[in-house]
Amino acid sequence: MVSAGGLHVIGTERHEARRVDNQLRGRAGRQGDPGSSRFYLSLEDDLMRIFGGEQISGIMDRLNLPEDQPIENSLIGRAIEQAQVKVEGFHFDIRKRLVEYDDVANQQREIVYKLRRRILDSTDVKDEVVEKLKHQIEKNILLATSQADEKLDADQLAVGFADIIPFDDASLRNIKNQISHLHAPEQSIGGQAKINEFMLQILTDVYGKREKDLGEKVMREVEKYAYLGAIDHLWMDHIDHIDDLREGVTLRAYGQRDPLVEFKNEAFNLFERLIDRVDEELSHRIFRIGVAQPQSEIPLNLARENLDKSDTTGLSGNADQTSKSGTKAFPSSIESQVSSRKLSRNDPCWCGSGKKWKKCHYPQLPQ
Repeated sequence: MVSAGGLHVIGTERHEARRVDNQLRGRAGRQGDPGSSRFYLSLEDDLMRIFGGEQISGIMDRLNLPEDQPIENSLIGRAIEQAQVKVEGFHFDIRKRLVEYDDVANQQREIVYKLRRRILDSTDVKDEVVEKLKHQIEKNILLATSQADEKLDADQLAVGFADIIPFDDASLRNIKNQISHLHAPEQSIGGQAKINEFMLQILTDVYGKREKDLGEKVMREVEKYAYLGAIDHLWMDHIDHIDDLREGVTLRAYGQRDPLVEFKNEAFNLFERLIDRVDEELSHRIFRIGVAQPQSEIPLNLARENLDKSDTTGLSGNADQTSKSGTKAFPSSIESQVSSRKLSRNDPCWCGSGKKWKKCHYPQLPQ
């Protein structure tokens, strides 16, 4: 093939990227082997229509050239290559811009994934969880305190505390009364500090009791499960919010604002809100996760013995109700059903074996 002059490719369209045109000859075109390419274009092709097609068409009209007149000139070839360079640069700028948008989400993703990995690899996150619970209580006290006169809303604070620890109605009323008493005018000096100390003491007592009931090992798993569950649930919502923000932020350009800068600022605010919501979700989950206790298994021989000694109601019967072969005797209720034709041969057997009556106790029925 080299002696024949290499591979000759005939194309009907020029691609937007020069690389694709050069690769039409395959390995020969990529490595500079001998060969040639020839393209037959139309002025209505996308590339010619966008870059210079109208000018060439105007020249043909002025010269009264027929529409099927072929146009072959090195200037046209160079113009097409320049158009390809412009398109490649345009696409490069688009990809570069997309990477800058993707970097914002990738940086947040790395932070969240490092946090998840640290929790998964850790054997004890109790101190971190308790610290976040304390921070949430302090936050509730600040939210329940009026900024104008520093008056504390006991009802709002008690409800916020109940969002963390699920109290019953009586306990919630006692806590609300105690908060009101600690924030009374005669207790105004250091009132918030006393309320904070009071609520932290309740938190410590309830947490310790729950850990004692479940056991330290189970409690460590509950802490990790609650923490990871809060992160996973809220992170998926955060990704959806980032995607919605990315779709709408391009409209900021009409207001003479850089969409990328606006996207970075709002994405940062959303991420800070995500961290706060993770702490809130963790505080809501930690005392509400139930742990299923394993049921004790009955030995097989004991289960069979109980089955043999039980009647159709499941209550223990007398030993003489069993036959010598170890099968159940016919209760009077079964005999009455049989006599009144209520029990069909294809019905499940009354003994609970799962077999049809005709395959189980029917042959033993007194004739």
